[in-house]
Amino acid sequence: MSLMAAELLSLATSLPDPALDLHYIHHPVDVPEGTGELELVLEYDKIVDVVQIYAVLLEPDGTFRGHVQCPGGPGPRRLVIRVGASDATPGCVAGPIPAGGWTVRLDLDRHKVAAPYRLAVTARQGHGVAPEVNVSAPELIGGPGWYRGELHSHSLHSDGQKPVGDLVKAAKRAGLDFLAISDHFTASHWHDLPGHDGEGLVLLHSMELTSHRGHANLHGLTRWVDTYVDRPEHTMTHVADDVHEQGGLVCVNHAFSGDQAWRRFDTPWDRIDLIEIAHLQQGANNDAQIGLWDRLLTAGHRVIGVAGSDCHDPDDEGQALGQVVTVVHAGEGSERGVVDGLRNGRVWVWRGADLDFHVNGAVMGAATEPGEDGLVTIDVDVRADEPVVVFVLRDGLLINVVPADDRPGEWQRVTVLDRIEGPGYYRAEVHADPGRNDPQFWASSLRDHSSLRAASNPVWVRSELT
Repeated sequence: MSLMAAELLSLATSLPDPALDLHYIHHPVDVPEGTGELELVLEYDKIVDVVQIYAVLLEPDGTFRGHVQCPGGPGPRRLVIRVGASDATPGCVAGPIPAGGWTVRLDLDRHKVAAPYRLAVTARQGHGVAPEVNVSAPELIGGPGWYRGELHSHSLHSDGQKPVGDLVKAAKRAGLDFLAISDHFTASHWHDLPGHDGEGLVLLHSMELTSHRGHANLHGLTRWVDTYVDRPEHTMTHVADDVHEQGGLVCVNHAFSGDQAWRRFDTPWDRIDLIEIAHLQQGANNDAQIGLWDRLLTAGHRVIGVAGSDCHDPDDEGQALGQVVTVVHAGEGSERGVVDGLRNGRVWVWRGADLDFHVNGAVMGAATEPGEDGLVTIDVDVRADEPVVVFVLRDGLLINVVPADDRPGEWQRVTVLDRIEGPGYYRAEVHADPGRNDPQFWASSLRDHSSLRAASNPVWVRSELT
């Protein structure tokens, strides 16, 4: 009986013409009692950045059961979702198959022309036992201190090239202390995380919201979040509320990345916790991201700057882990410790130099008051293996440029004095020194993403602490 199959849906049709608010197409599927497994097959011709379709499978009550993407180049595609009581394809969740009205959602990731597609859903009878998941709390890897990690990576459960275990091994080789595997749409990769407890690495429960108007990582979750926000009844505000209810964080990713740029104008910035200011693969877009960050900070939003490689293949040197790192001061070496540390903002971005930053003794993420006559003392501690220059900024504007002494591998302190009236914030950047004989650099204080070696998060200065 377990091999008996019934075709529940079979159609050959076409996408309609593109429309501004057409993001999803839904096909209902009536699943009978006794179904032990469902298989969905979507076939179409992918045209990169023109026609790209993802498939999603939802239970009668809207519970997410799985998705499949279409990474790679153009050509004919056959995307398969298979879910059963005891097994599921990557990106999908195993478990009982309830009878009733399921939904196939076609996510029109790119929809710039009408295009044909074929869709079939098959049910098979049978029973199985849902796999057990180890829910024991992972061990602490340390006490209070600095932890270095990766906040943006992908496995086979979305569009990554390698399983979770390969990413964990790569993070260990890179000397990282924590790792967020932020697969698109799904939390199915969480089932693979417990198998790597005890390896001296904090693993965050994360996923990437992947909308048609921007991407955002969600960190520190305890349950799947409905990330399908391209529909009017479910917005980024709903997502942020859900994430924060779980004690998690929302991070805007690669905000200037073409069709994946952040254009969710329905999002109140006070619901955003983090923003990528150093993305390994975004090149000059990082300069725009830092500009946006300063704009948000000067507008009064408390958004913490972080880094991410967006690694899809840890064996590819161009996206290998450990090249851009988020460094967090955490109360303990655990997922909650790292998430709370990110929220607190004692965080800096590493791209080759170590950094710490204080204003009137206050740490990054904290607030302080100016001294007598509005005086503040800014201390930048830096360590690098190459000559570097320290840039000190107030409210996004450069107030001082100080070459650090050439002492490879040694900590040294650069101190800058300033006078401030009213509230504001300070932050610091460390850049590779182009050489004392470069008049263009010293005349214009030229710096960009390619010279960045480290960036602090702000210390706020207030007239009165609240």
